[in-house]
Amino acid sequence: MEIEKEVKKMTLGHEIGAGAACLKCKDKCEGFELHFWRKICRNCKCGVEDHDVQLETEESKKVGKLFEDTKYTGLIAKLKRDGIPSYRSNQFTVSVPAATLSSATAVPAGVFIPGSSQTSSLITPPAHAPSAGAVGTGGASNPPGAPGIAPAAAPGAGRTAGSAGSGYGGGVSSGAVPGKGLSAATTAVPAPTAVPAKTDVVKSVTYEWAPPGINQSLALRYMELLPPEQRPIAGTAGADYRKKQMAKQLPDHDQDPERCHELSPGEVKQMQQYVRKYKDEALGIGDITLPEEMGQVGAAGDEGPKGVGAGGKPGAGTTGAAPGDKGDAVATMGKVGAPGAAGTSVGGPAGNFSCHQCQKPMKKGEPAVFAERAGYDQLWHPACFVCCTCTELLVDMIYFWKKGQLYCGRHYGDSEKPRCGGCDELIFSNEYTQAEGQNWHLKHFCCFDCDCVLAGETYVMEKEKPVCKPCYMKNHAVCCVACQKPIDPESQRVSYGEHHWHAEPQCFQCAGCSKCLMGQRFMALQGKLICSVECKKKISAS
Repeated sequence: MEIEKEVKKMTLGHEIGAGAACLKCKDKCEGFELHFWRKICRNCKCGVEDHDVQLETEESKKVGKLFEDTKYTGLIAKLKRDGIPSYRSNQFTVSVPAATLSSATAVPAGVFIPGSSQTSSLITPPAHAPSAGAVGTGGASNPPGAPGIAPAAAPGAGRTAGSAGSGYGGGVSSGAVPGKGLSAATTAVPAPTAVPAKTDVVKSVTYEWAPPGINQSLALRYMELLPPEQRPIAGTAGADYRKKQMAKQLPDHDQDPERCHELSPGEVKQMQQYVRKYKDEALGIGDITLPEEMGQVGAAGDEGPKGVGAGGKPGAGTTGAAPGDKGDAVATMGKVGAPGAAGTSVGGPAGNFSCHQCQKPMKKGEPAVFAERAGYDQLWHPACFVCCTCTELLVDMIYFWKKGQLYCGRHYGDSEKPRCGGCDELIFSNEYTQAEGQNWHLKHFCCFDCDCVLAGETYVMEKEKPVCKPCYMKNHAVCCVACQKPIDPESQRVSYGEHHWHAEPQCFQCAGCSKCLMGQRFMALQGKLICSVECKKKISAS
């Protein structure tokens, strides 16, 4: 009875992200519209992770459900409204002090800055001084031959500025000369002096995720050892990378029957057993420690090295978030801890430990990752904690351990069950089909464009997706240069660069003499076939 209720509750959440712009297709996509079973956009065929969809709440629920009923329940919190587990991603902010002093740039005196404290003054040049051809700009002059700008005459002045004999715009004199008549009045602003910038300016940087259960100093050192483009700093490419990997590595339809399409009661039960199995035998979260502390494991027994909190004993970390806390924190770091700074080693190799992935020695003082299910004798560099199949950094250090290898959630699932090439779900049915090197639900081996079932029908693989013949001819077929008609996928054709022809005498022929070129030597000139130099001259002359 409970299984039947699970089946009735199934939904794909079509309201999530509806109309969101595609970050890959830009204006070509009319907005995100979820296909009812393919998990992609109907309009552009891109995934939800490629659209500007805010998935923080949904992702938190997904990962929260993944950790539910496991030893990692300390990382989740029940939402008060409906009791749905929610993942706490341990977001924190660091404040980076300004590393150097900067100086203000002097502004030309003739430039008035609205809202500034600069003041203008009337200056009267000597009566017998050469007239200036342009308004002075604090001692600057116009280039030779540059046109001057005559200033407006001052009240009471008997004349205006004339042309300077040298061709240069003269500067304005620095003060009035007693006893001389007034000439053209000009304005000038005293040149400002360089002022040191404030030294107490700080820049706040927010990390959308940080390793749980460790102090902030160690967390920052961990971040420094990740590739810059993969550091989850809010508003950067690293944050986008984490978002995409969260959707790709941990598909919600791999753990939640409610997110799957048309599972039978028997398949729901099989999926529940599969989820229970990987939670008990494979699922884990990487922990951060220092290599030199791994020698204490033998004496500590099951407690694990110092500083761990997620995979070892909950609460063993030095500054782990309190129960119910969001894990937000603010830290202040110096120049070494600035985001983007290269990681630095504070010592040599630590013991005999080497990275399980790259086999290079671990350095003393540098954060290392260990996976409890792999054993405390295995360590990884932060950038080496990757899936053995896709080699992508394991998002939030969530791993699946199997036969001595680390997997992301997606590729662990692929190693356990066949995955449908149509709906992207794991197949729990005993009956499915195999075609083009992929597995398919019987109902999902369909045209990628129109969803018609392809069993017993002619289809063409287009970008690794099956397409029926009518859709191929309409949307994907190349056109013959000669007759401008689409070329049937079952017909023979000749291709030369980006040009294509029907492999028939009436199409593949010389443009000069109409000679059939099948099996003959030819040359191509602007998409036209030519059999000889004579025909080339003939075509060029026409």
